[in-house]
Amino acid sequence: MDLRHLRENRSHGTKDFPVGVYVVERQSGHSILENHWHEEAEFLLVEEGQALFRIGSAEMELHAGEAVFVPGGEMHGAYELNGAECSYKAIVFDVDWLIDARDAIASRFLQPLRRGRIALQVPFTRGTDGGLRILDRLARLFALDSAEDPAKEARFKGELILLLADLWASGEWNEREADNLADLRTVERLKETLAYIESHLTRKLTVRELAGVAGMSEGHFSRTFKSYMRKTPIDYVHHLRLRHAALRLAESDANVGEAALEAGFDNFSYFSKSFRALFQCSPSEYRRRARSGSHTKTPSAMD
Repeated sequence: MDLRHLRENRSHGTKDFPVGVYVVERQSGHSILENHWHEEAEFLLVEEGQALFRIGSAEMELHAGEAVFVPGGEMHGAYELNGAECSYKAIVFDVDWLIDARDAIASRFLQPLRRGRIALQVPFTRGTDGGLRILDRLARLFALDSAEDPAKEARFKGELILLLADLWASGEWNEREADNLADLRTVERLKETLAYIESHLTRKLTVRELAGVAGMSEGHFSRTFKSYMRKTPIDYVHHLRLRHAALRLAESDANVGEAALEAGFDNFSYFSKSFRALFQCSPSEYRRRARSGSHTKTPSAMD
């Protein structure tokens, strides 16, 4: 995944089997999973450790053996909790692939779920009958992913439908309240602002300009942005520029000076100091390690 883009443009799986299964091991640092979104829905399961997950406007702690559902289009990320590492698995899938308009579950549950009109009671834990069933279904799905089975795709689709049927039958969901729908509109405006930042990353950006893009006052925008992104707008822009430079160093022939300029830095000394603070090595060392295949600290993983 190109870390410059918060909105994922890649396909998860294939056209005929629109499912992606991902395993991320021993992530640590402030951002375990950078804030991002994609049109597909997702189940995230913590295998080891713990982390603080942000799904839309809600934050929740997830510990080993617990899972959460991320609706399609919802911004989500995860952050270090009590200094612990975190290993997790993810299943990303297209809900439309599962919908048959003639089914009651489609009209009464899946379609509203896809449109963000339904809120699930998460996280899923083994403390409830519904949570136990969901976690058992997820375990079967992850086992299926590595199975040598000519009917794997059909079985995977069947297990996903059964998982969502278990959710529906559990009653551990409700329709979103009006204030939740307002939160969705706020997130959409924030997404537009994030896309604007990415498109204008190399020039100076002010809070006033970004607040205008979001259609908010500067004060309200700054508070809203920090609430969702856990950084001030200016700190976020700075962080994104460093990630951009790191990608250029790892994936292109650009030298350190060129990578800094392309990322919007005009002070090389400040760039080098900031880069070292984030990646625990100099830009030159980062480039050397990336080219040699040595371990290099990355900003975070993305599913």
